[in-house]
Amino acid sequence: MGITLEKEWRHLLEREERYLREAEAKKGGMLQEVTGKIENKLPQRLISVLHTAFYKAFFTIFEKGTPVIEKTFKGEELALEFQVNDFRIEKKPTKKSLRKLESAAARSRRLNSCFATAEGLGLGILGIGLPDIPLFLGVLLKGIYETAASYGYPYHSEEEQVLILRMIVAALAKGAEKRRADQKVEEWIASIGTERIYSFEEEVKKAAVALSDEMLAAKFIQTIPLVGVVGGAGNPFVYRKILYYAAMKYKKRYLMEKRRNV
Repeated sequence: MGITLEKEWRHLLEREERYLREAEAKKGGMLQEVTGKIENKLPQRLISVLHTAFYKAFFTIFEKGTPVIEKTFKGEELALEFQVNDFRIEKKPTKKSLRKLESAAARSRRLNSCFATAEGLGLGILGIGLPDIPLFLGVLLKGIYETAASYGYPYHSEEEQVLILRMIVAALAKGAEKRRADQKVEEWIASIGTERIYSFEEEVKKAAVALSDEMLAAKFIQTIPLVGVVGGAGNPFVYRKILYYAAMKYKKRYLMEKRRNV
């Protein structure tokens, strides 16, 4: 059991390091150049409005929306599938059994990416920007919840919600900040189950700022009918970026616990 887990663990660490190095060195493409120019010209009031909209949407969904989101996916089936896959890995952790665990999370990511695309493009054509934020955030959290469940992790508690918030910040961080944000995710995972001093409101605020800054120009463009379809196309891009990172971290957390129990 140990040999297979160690090989998968080393492979994941290499992939993670490659991801961080590429993110640190990555330069913006044409779309980012265009949106960057738009962002520089946006009034501070609009920036504040977007920050607040994401901030309020997080609290609304965490406090009231999670049960609604859970109705949109089959949590019991995900839990059962995890138990079956986890049992296989406990008995014989082959490459195939580990891939089955990973593929369950991948299916959810692909499906929700389609939802994010349809929702963003649909509202973009209508020129709807700000009302789109709770809808997009709901799809994003649905994808993260399903990924967590696919690896056997809860998402209801405040400490798990802080992990989600930190993963969002890290996934969207750029340059040298990328590795620092990633380290904060690692530190939080290592401290889950222990007492820590933190401000949940500050964690929400950081994630709200990260998301709104990432989507600032897109949300502005999305308020313009027809042209807004370009802004709506940013939803699936941001969704995939965050879910890729979250899936990598949940897998690492799972493997880390399995290695610890060997």
